[in-house]
Amino acid sequence: MARKKKNGLSIAIVALNIVIVGIIILLIVLVYLHMKEDIGNDRTVTTTTPAAVRTSEPVSDSVSAVSTDAAGSTPAETAGENTEETTGGTEETVPVDNLVLPQYSREFFSEDLFIGDSISTGLYLYDYLDAENVFAEVGLNPESALTKKVNDVTCIEKAAEMRPKRIYVMLGTNGLAFMDVDYMSTKMTELVAELEMACPVAKICVISLPPVTKEHDAEGNETMTEITEYNLKLEAMCNQGGFTYVDICSKLKDSDGYFSSQYAEDDGLHFLGSAYALLLGTIENQIG
Repeated sequence: MARKKKNGLSIAIVALNIVIVGIIILLIVLVYLHMKEDIGNDRTVTTTTPAAVRTSEPVSDSVSAVSTDAAGSTPAETAGENTEETTGGTEETVPVDNLVLPQYSREFFSEDLFIGDSISTGLYLYDYLDAENVFAEVGLNPESALTKKVNDVTCIEKAAEMRPKRIYVMLGTNGLAFMDVDYMSTKMTELVAELEMACPVAKICVISLPPVTKEHDAEGNETMTEITEYNLKLEAMCNQGGFTYVDICSKLKDSDGYFSSQYAEDDGLHFLGSAYALLLGTIENQIG
């Protein structure tokens, strides 16, 4: 009888040990699953959508990858609105297509003035330059720039008040659809002459018109034929008047001679962030 009791007690102890081991294993599994869930929540997933992401600092040490708005309209006010969300609820910032672009210094342009249309508004809307360094308006062209006021001043008045070290003018895209190229180049000559009188010490630089994509060219409003003809006139004007001509058009072209998809917005006319970085880097390399 005593032996039976002892055997029963041994079996009970073994059963208890088995239960305890089972509980320990269950606890280990639960802890592992909990840790795995936490790690999954903290992991971010980068989605590289070339036209829709930006870097946090579009300056000399970093290339911005924001995109500008479509033709005839001001670029979106919220630069990061197209940034993909990560699984953790944060936003990941990456450069577009990992392009190798010339660096530029924000300080280099701190005393300069850019005059342009909706393309140029992206320079300050997306924080490439300070707003005070840009005189730009949607729809501006070489003719309207002579009299159009932005913040109650014309570009001539702003230049005279600011007395910039350098003045950059990139205008003409908005006139190609309805202005003769000769007439528009004449108006550009008048504009540059007035800027020179207002700021005789400033270095005046005329930037070529950027290209358009093949699809945009086919629409017939702004074509590469007109852009090429107009840019040749701008270059001749600069050579004759002693101004600096900055050729950004050739640097933005693809192998077919149209606006490269690496730099062009969906409308085939406006700039992605990579094009702004290329523009500023090209200017600084040529002039600096």
